[in-house]
Amino acid sequence: MKIENYIFAKNMGKIGSVYIPESRGIGKGENRGRNRKQAYEFDENIMIESIGIYNYALIEQTEIEMQSGLSVITGETGAGKSILLGAIGLTLGQRADVSVLMNKGKKCIVEILYNIKGYSLADWFQENELDYSESVVVRREITAEGRSRGFINDTPVSNKILKEFGDYLVDIHSQHQSLLLGQPEYQIDILDAFCGNTEEVAVYRKYYEDRRAGLRELKELKGKAVEAAQEEEYLKYRLSQLESAKLKKGEKEELEEELALLTNAETIKTGFSQLTYQLRDTENNAVLSVLKNCKHIFASLRSVVKEATEYEDRLNSVILELGDLAEEAEKRAENTAFSPERIELINARLNVIYDLLFKYKVETVEELIQIKGQISAQLSGIQEYTDRIEQLEKKIEGIESHLQKAAAHLHAARVAAQLPLCKEMECLLQDLGIKHARFEVAIREAEEFLGNGKDEVSFLFAANKNQQPGEIAKVASGGEISRVMLSLKYVLSKTRQLPVIVFDEIDTGLSGEIAHRMAQMMQEMAQRMQVICISHLPQIAAAGKDHFKVYKEDNPVNTISRIRKLSPSERVNEIAGMISGSEITPAALETARNLLKFENK
Repeated sequence: MKIENYIFAKNMGKIGSVYIPESRGIGKGENRGRNRKQAYEFDENIMIESIGIYNYALIEQTEIEMQSGLSVITGETGAGKSILLGAIGLTLGQRADVSVLMNKGKKCIVEILYNIKGYSLADWFQENELDYSESVVVRREITAEGRSRGFINDTPVSNKILKEFGDYLVDIHSQHQSLLLGQPEYQIDILDAFCGNTEEVAVYRKYYEDRRAGLRELKELKGKAVEAAQEEEYLKYRLSQLESAKLKKGEKEELEEELALLTNAETIKTGFSQLTYQLRDTENNAVLSVLKNCKHIFASLRSVVKEATEYEDRLNSVILELGDLAEEAEKRAENTAFSPERIELINARLNVIYDLLFKYKVETVEELIQIKGQISAQLSGIQEYTDRIEQLEKKIEGIESHLQKAAAHLHAARVAAQLPLCKEMECLLQDLGIKHARFEVAIREAEEFLGNGKDEVSFLFAANKNQQPGEIAKVASGGEISRVMLSLKYVLSKTRQLPVIVFDEIDTGLSGEIAHRMAQMMQEMAQRMQVICISHLPQIAAAGKDHFKVYKEDNPVNTISRIRKLSPSERVNEIAGMISGSEITPAALETARNLLKFENK
């Protein structure tokens, strides 16, 4: 590296130099030497337009107006830069409780205004019954009692909806996301994003979920079939028992009534015989004889009592009715006979019915008949289970055929993208100072269908010449992982619509030329999206289109964090302080001015 490529700052305190390279090309081939005048050409697609935070952690109240392109946020350690990300995370559906309240007696509010013009979210709004507009206000409130509420355009929504909305718009890169890099699911998602496999993955996932649902149903059906088969003999026995009983509706009541008559046959016969005798058969005092004599009396009075004829007619009706009653009583007495054999038969039949009622814990014969029908249906269902299982297995085979084709399409696309992704990643990593970087994508076909195909994907990395590539999480240092993540985000920013990306100190542990390369990559990404970067490096701070500073302020009661946009002169001082420390020297100021000119030319 040529000595003249450095600007040495005399008496700059802890930092001795800041490297400003002659060439600002990034990567190799077509990526190197891009026309930097094309930056910030998407103002109409500004995503986060403003952020308002009230009573959150150390932030009492702050409102930030954002612009498109690259915005940087700087400040001393502990000033509250990450608190800002936490507040943004609330609007993305992250969990929260009363511990985030600065003033425990007031509610916390975080409000973000998005411009979603051109991002085709109208259907999503309609599906979730939300009013669509190109300007969207997302608000999260946490009350002093710990209750949390979310809103989109003043309509209450769940945290799930907030998270889903945020997934369309904002990608926050933090230390936690760097840890995700070691997870196979995250790696395959990155490879698919590079391939442009969004629609293909969606097709595969539909078949995959259909197959899962079919397999769940098949498992449940087979379980029921096994259970049914295990109790088939018992069901057959119960059905045979009920069928052999030949039950009839109302039979129990009829038998009980007949049994009562037979049991009391002598009493019934005697009673009806006496009734017949009293009405008709006594010689002088029979009721009918007495009434007939009365009739003759009324007949003799017809000529002298005008009502006598009416009385005679009425009495005649009584005589006729009692005559019929006497005849019926006589017949009933003749037909009533005590039959021990019939009583025995009825008792035997009723015992069968009573035993079944007790066994099945019901009260009526009708319920027993219903149970017989249910058992018969269960036995018929055992054969139906077999038929249904065969039909479902054929359906699943058809789904698996489609699934296999979809998985093959995904596999072919991933294999085709392997080499281009590796080459681009190696170029970027080498340009970021890992001179002997090797990046490989290992794809192994699995035997089973997985959530995103039949591929198991692993990202392998080596930083040194004679080093065998291994799993990134095991072989890469923290600084190397940061550069790998930035390179991946850079690559993805060219292949997918990613409206906003936030980097949380992705530059930790880096400096010099690498910091410049990183700043340039972020600027190029900012041509395609809104980029927000929290940084400790002067090179990245100087690359921003807008520069915000987070700082602490003490008052008699407590300490609060504030954030404000820096003016051009304030920016110079802030970057100079990042270079030289607490004592800002003329040399540091000059270096800061040069950085700003160079990074934004």
